[in-house]
Amino acid sequence: LTGCWNLVSFTRGIQTSFGNADLRPVTLIGIDVHQLRYVNRRYGFEGGDQLLRWLGIALRDEMGNTVYRIAGDAFVIVILGGSTSADDERARSLFEQLNQQARQLKMEMPVVRMAVIHFPAGSPLNTALVWKNLNELMVRIDETDPFKIFDAEPLEDNPAMIRAIELMAERILSLGYMLNVTFRVAYIDPVGNLPNLIATRRKLDLILAEAISKGGCFSLFLIDGDDLKRYNTISYAAGDKLISQLAAILMESIRPDDFAGRWRFGDEFVVILPHTPLLEAAGIADRVRTAIEAASQGWTFPVTVSVGVVEYPVHGHTVDELVNSAEQALKAAKTMGKNRTTMAK
Repeated sequence: LTGCWNLVSFTRGIQTSFGNADLRPVTLIGIDVHQLRYVNRRYGFEGGDQLLRWLGIALRDEMGNTVYRIAGDAFVIVILGGSTSADDERARSLFEQLNQQARQLKMEMPVVRMAVIHFPAGSPLNTALVWKNLNELMVRIDETDPFKIFDAEPLEDNPAMIRAIELMAERILSLGYMLNVTFRVAYIDPVGNLPNLIATRRKLDLILAEAISKGGCFSLFLIDGDDLKRYNTISYAAGDKLISQLAAILMESIRPDDFAGRWRFGDEFVVILPHTPLLEAAGIADRVRTAIEAASQGWTFPVTVSVGVVEYPVHGHTVDELVNSAEQALKAAKTMGKNRTTMAK
């Protein structure tokens, strides 16, 4: 939903001090989405999801890839090695920007409450220390003073409390393992080992929301196999192997930040290209097409694919409009003889 790391990732990060082997100072910025319950009551859960999606985009834009969503309405940002004054200024700027953007969206103020917590250099993090400070210091923030700065407080000599927090963390990691297994079953296609239709649709919704928020662009293309049914006439296992081979070539041919997933039918795929205009996307699409054609020369039957490419917002302002335009471009590629890449008009 938010594009941020989750509670399990945060718990694992604590156990490794977030890769802070030389024990530089650490700043945690705890964020409480103050308005989430109000938005859920007034506008429904879809309204709440939109608020969280917007906040996730805003936090990642400002703070990079160190943002964790640790509860339904709570986030934590991790900053390693900075000075306390610079971290305080950065957090204050983030707080003001979030409220300024929220004000433009006519949200009630403050949209978030924020606690900046400084852990000194030379002090290794541990589960009990981090959670004690987050839990106890966040509750000291209220609507009248929604931004506060703290020095981390030491652990009390309370073995029972420390052990209880450690057991909580162990349960989080155990639950995370089970959730990851469940996630793979629910969202990963076992044949191609790619995100399935449900996961791909969710990714499209997220990247569209981000593009709308930033006024940016992205492209996507649909891939459909040309006459691949011959493999299923051999056996369904042969058809599954073909899909797996196509998915592998696809992943090798796109860029690290691109997203590839299965689409509606057996031999259809979709690729999402963030911040990419149409012509550049078409070049990548054609690279995929030619890679599949070349690799398949040694297979039982050589295969080709056709591709339809679109760009937001040129070819649509919703996911359905963009997909429909891509399908029309794909249909045109098929009509013109297959084994080609066609850009939507």
